[in-house]
Amino acid sequence: MLNTSSLLRKLGYDFHEFIQDPVIPDLSEKRFSDLIPEIANSERGRNISEARLYSHQLKTLEGLRRGSNVVLISGSGSGKTEAWFLYTALERKKTLAIYPTLALANDQIERLSEYSNAIGMKSDYLDASRNRELISRFKSGLRKYVSELDLLVTNPAFLMHEIKKMVSGRSNLQLFIQDLDLLVIDEFDFYSPREISLLLSMSRIMEELSDFQIAILTATLGNPEDLKRTLTEINGKNTIVIRGKPFRPENRVYLIIGKNLRQIWEEIREKREQFLGRDEIGEDVMEALEDFDKFKENYLKVLETAKYLGLEIPNPVADPVELIKEYCLSEEEEGLTLVFTKSIRKAEEIVKRTIVEDQSLNGRIKAHHHLISREERKKAEEEAKKGELRVLVSPRTLAQGIDIGQVLRIVHIGLPETVREFKQREGRKGRRVGIKYTETVVFPFGRWDRDLVMRGIKTFEKWTEVPLEHAIVNPENKYSLLFESMYKFLTRRKLNKEEINFLIDLGLIRRGELTPLGERTWKYLNFYEFAPPYGIKRYFSGNPIQDIGHCDLVERFQIGCFDYSSDGIVQDLRRKGRTITGVNVVPIKGIWSVDHFSYALEEYEKSKFKWGEYPDPIGDYFSGRL
Repeated sequence: MLNTSSLLRKLGYDFHEFIQDPVIPDLSEKRFSDLIPEIANSERGRNISEARLYSHQLKTLEGLRRGSNVVLISGSGSGKTEAWFLYTALERKKTLAIYPTLALANDQIERLSEYSNAIGMKSDYLDASRNRELISRFKSGLRKYVSELDLLVTNPAFLMHEIKKMVSGRSNLQLFIQDLDLLVIDEFDFYSPREISLLLSMSRIMEELSDFQIAILTATLGNPEDLKRTLTEINGKNTIVIRGKPFRPENRVYLIIGKNLRQIWEEIREKREQFLGRDEIGEDVMEALEDFDKFKENYLKVLETAKYLGLEIPNPVADPVELIKEYCLSEEEEGLTLVFTKSIRKAEEIVKRTIVEDQSLNGRIKAHHHLISREERKKAEEEAKKGELRVLVSPRTLAQGIDIGQVLRIVHIGLPETVREFKQREGRKGRRVGIKYTETVVFPFGRWDRDLVMRGIKTFEKWTEVPLEHAIVNPENKYSLLFESMYKFLTRRKLNKEEINFLIDLGLIRRGELTPLGERTWKYLNFYEFAPPYGIKRYFSGNPIQDIGHCDLVERFQIGCFDYSSDGIVQDLRRKGRTITGVNVVPIKGIWSVDHFSYALEEYEKSKFKWGEYPDPIGDYFSGRL
């Protein structure tokens, strides 16, 4: 395995370095083969059949067998999926498992399918695309097929769509839900407060049709007691909280401070007479000119002061691409590096720059985000498992519990805003027994995380140890009230006075019927966004490619925006009246022929000539500068 410490020194970086001790989970005396010997009939089952259960897995099984709800809090790679599956398999409990998006849960679906086939259980998954596929196969028999499954995996957006269809009796899930024994909500820490409220609302609505237990799985949760109380209120069952530890080898952490700082310090020291006798320059700056360790702590302040004095000083900003190239080139290690960024644009920029600077790395590094098709993401995950990919770059999708093989290190280009997301990212590595050590590399990207890193190891460790941000479980959430009230109204269930007044005050009902605003609101009530339950069509040179969401349309696909997933640029929007129905994207190489961009290109050329550079928008795009 490559030693990042040696690489950083070779590249001229200054950094803090420390080691985190390994974590060994508590084991029980039970083995998977003791409970389900048939599980060894599958490839993945053979890998775990003789392994001893973690104690939190056994406690989860025992709690579910007692009829309780379970909140299981345990890090990534700690076998949370197997914990509830044991109960489903041993007791033959009809189970509905919810993952944030199935497109990002290929691994869990395949694992559950293998386990189910090995022990003779019927399982399948349902999302919008799979639903269309099964309709073409079963036609009117789809509802019966789904009702006979022992295990169904879905996502919350599709489930909410099907619950809304129960109003007219057209839901393909209704018969399955009526016999439901266990509802599993995985990756609970992935959801926003609004989404958590909707998940709990859907649980309450389904509980009217069936008496089921609930299992919540999460890597992090700051306030389990609030959730525990809410689950008990939903189905009247006792709720227990179980905590577990994931397996984690020794972890080496590198906090990047800057590049060539000693050389810069020496240059500034040669000009320190210009700092003398200036009342506006603080003592900390003057001390930094005499002590290199203090300069490392305050170099940003010293550089700002030097600029104020009109001194020309080299830029010490670190470039993560040069380190990532080293990881891509390595033949020494059999594993994967995950790079997390704060945006899709940054992820695509890093991949493009890496390949432009060294064409031989094409195929060794790829981006992974929701604008890339499910097929391409799955292909990248398979290549990562096989060791064909060296680096995967993602804004957030890989922070979900996807098993993509032997992850050796995490590179953070900018720290996330919450400790919870940081721990989600970190949980992706070191999940295989036999890894000697893992690595964490932090490139500060903004003012606050740069300030955090500058304060040193102890401050960074304190930040990672602060209490986790609470997952807000608010039973009085108005969005949740809106969904439940409208569902009750449309299914002619009894509404209380608060719910009736709420709908009337919003202008959604009148004289026992939905108003036009009410009809539009019900149509637009969906899980991830308040918008129609279908995507915006995207066309590349006239050919349809993957749809985008309405939020993506507003944030990333206005005219003139780059479409990083297709190396294109938005030319115009398709409309029917005032409604936008599609996005037309043209190749980036055709930018000169699009009239919309004329003014922007003129300004671009003016700026480039002003800087003494030749205008090359296509080259600047592929090198990550545009």
